[in-house]
Amino acid sequence: MYHDMLNIVVVGDGTVGKTCLLHAYTDESFKDFYQPTIYDKASIDMTLDGHRHTIQLHDTAGQEDYDRIRKQFYKKADCFLLCYSIENPVSFSNITDKWISELTEERRIPIVLIATKLDLRMKVNTVVSTEEGEKLKRKINANSFVECSAKDNINVQLAVEEAVRACLRGVPEPEPEPGCCGICSIS
Repeated sequence: MYHDMLNIVVVGDGTVGKTCLLHAYTDESFKDFYQPTIYDKASIDMTLDGHRHTIQLHDTAGQEDYDRIRKQFYKKADCFLLCYSIENPVSFSNITDKWISELTEERRIPIVLIATKLDLRMKVNTVVSTEEGEKLKRKINANSFVECSAKDNINVQLAVEEAVRACLRGVPEPEPEPGCCGICSIS
């Protein structure tokens, strides 16, 4: 079975590793220098769960200067890879402080929450825990949560596969808070 083009738009603060993640996926390379991306696109054919897909990965700039340009790509997005870096708590806070309202302005689109730079978990003092990432996934009603490392090529393929699955499934029903019976709507 063949599907139409799936547009996956990668968003998040500058320097969280969005471009490195895409390079690790598309050409299995790692760039260890920072160069702001205004916009870049890669088109890839893949087979997932027995179905063939053509995906376009859209890399966007996280800096405020590029808000208008970046938002133009949201209109054709089938899924967002919403990224923060585990060693940058500000990028984690910005998921709710900036990105969610920006991404949900016009319509509801599936989101895969991505924690980048997993290789730094044991090397730096200030890190965002897996539990905090899981809690944020529920809070923003993301389809899934993936921790990955472009440098060590950990879960890079899984991140893109989860985005394709999210494109096909659509926005999930909100999960009840842990310990909640799910009957009430109080959160």
